[in-house]
Amino acid sequence: MRIPIGLFLLLACAAASAEMTCEQYGALAQETVRLRDQGASLARLLADIERGDMKRRVTAHEFEVVKDVIRASFSGALSPMEVVEACKLGGTLVPTR
Repeated sequence: MRIPIGLFLLLACAAASAEMTCEQYGALAQETVRLRDQGASLARLLADIERGDMKRRVTAHEFEVVKDVIRASFSGALSPMEVVEACKLGGTLVPTR
């Protein structure tokens, strides 16, 4: 199985920009939740990200944040809106609930 098409397109668009925006992280969180609800596993999503070329298109820090967003949104620790809010506040995307 390859990267689910929605996640692939989202990441390709995000990676094309100079720097990922808070809204792009929120869209990534939303897409992650959608894919989770369709039966995708967290391990598969993370493995697909590691295999893709996104790693070469964003900074190492942004790549780690992408993985954190996927983990937090997949588990429900943060909603897509909370991801955007944490990003805008300069947060580390660690839930404070």
